Amino acid sequence: MDVNSITSWFDTSLILGNSPEAYGFAAAAFAISLALIYLVRNIGLGRLKALAEKTETDLDDLIVALMHKFTRFEYQLAAFFVATHYLQRTAAFDKALKAVLLLVFTYRGITIIQELISYWITKVAAQRELSGQAKDSVVKSTQVILRSLVWVGAALFVLANLGVNISAVLTGLGIGGVAVALAAQAILGDLFNFFVILLDKPFNIGDFITSDAVSGNIEHIGLKSTRIRSLSGEMVVVSNSNLLGSRIRNYQDLKKRRIVFKTAVVYGTRPELLKKIPGIIKKAVQACKAEFDRSNLYNCGEFSLDFETVYYLNTPDYAAYMAAHEQVLLAVIEGLAAAGAELAYPTQTLLVKK
Repeated sequence: MDVNSITSWFDTSLILGNSPEAYGFAAAAFAISLALIYLVRNIGLGRLKALAEKTETDLDDLIVALMHKFTRFEYQLAAFFVATHYLQRTAAFDKALKAVLLLVFTYRGITIIQELISYWITKVAAQRELSGQAKDSVVKSTQVILRSLVWVGAALFVLANLGVNISAVLTGLGIGGVAVALAAQAILGDLFNFFVILLDKPFNIGDFITSDAVSGNIEHIGLKSTRIRSLSGEMVVVSNSNLLGSRIRNYQDLKKRRIVFKTAVVYGTRPELLKKIPGIIKKAVQACKAEFDRSNLYNCGEFSLDFETVYYLNTPDYAAYMAAHEQVLLAVIEGLAAAGAELAYPTQTLLVKK
C-alpha cells in the first residue's frame, strides 16, 4: 500500500460518520485543551494561593478552596466538549452531551454557592458576636433555608435548559406558595424579621433593651422568637414580629446618660435665696463627679416654685446611675436645708373673707 492509497483511505473511510483524520484532530484538540486547562489551573491557582497567604482576609483563601473543588472528570468533560467540535455529531448525541454538561456543572455551581452561603452566614454570626448554641442554631437554620432555595432554583434552571416548559411548574409553585404563605403568615413574618434582626442589627445577644412588651437582656435570637431575661429574672419569649413592631431602646451603646430632675420649693422663699438654689444644686452634682449642664427656675406651679436640673453621667451602668443620682438628691436636700429653703409638697391655702 503506497502513500496515496493511505491518504485516500484517511479521506474516504468513515467511522460513525467521521474520518480517521477528523478523529485525529479531535484527539489533538482534547489533549491540547486538557493541557491548557491544567496549565491555567496550576499557574493561576499557584499565584492566587501565594497572594492569599500574604493577605489577612480569608476571602481569597475561600476562592482558592472553591477552585480546588473542580475535579479531573470536569476538566476532561470540558476538553471533550471542545474536541467534539471537530466531529460530525448527531442531534441525539448533542442533546445527551448538553444534558451531561448541564447536570455536572450545575451541581458544581450549587456546591460553590453553598460554600459562599456558609461563609457569609458564618461571617454575619461572628459580627453579631453569636457563639455556642445560638450560633449553631442561626447558622444551621439559615443554611437549610437558603440551600433549599438554591436547589429549587437550580432544578428550575436545568429543566428550562433541557427544553421543559416550566410555566406550569412555576404556576403551581406560585399557587402553592400563596397557599402556604396564607397558612403560615405569622411564621413567615417571624422568619423574615429574623433576617432583619440578623442584617440590620438593632440589638445583639447580651444587650439590655426596653420595648413596649418587656425590658431585659437579650439571651437568644431564634428563627421565630427572641428570648429576653427580664429585670425580675424570668425568661420572656417574644416573637420577632412583635419585638420589631414595638419601639426598642438599646442601652448597650449608651456612652453618656442624661439625667433630668425637678426640685420644688415653697412660695414665700426669698428672691435672694432663689438665686442661690441653682448654685447649691450645681455643687451637689459636681460633688458626685458628674457633668453639670444647667439648673433653672422654669415654672411657677400651683403650690411650688419649680427648678429643672440637667446633668450627665459618663457610664451606661444602671446601678451606677441610681447610686450617683441618690447622692445628688441627698446633697441637694442637705444644701437646701442648710440654706434655709423649704421643699414644697402639695398644699392648698384657703382664704376666708371676714
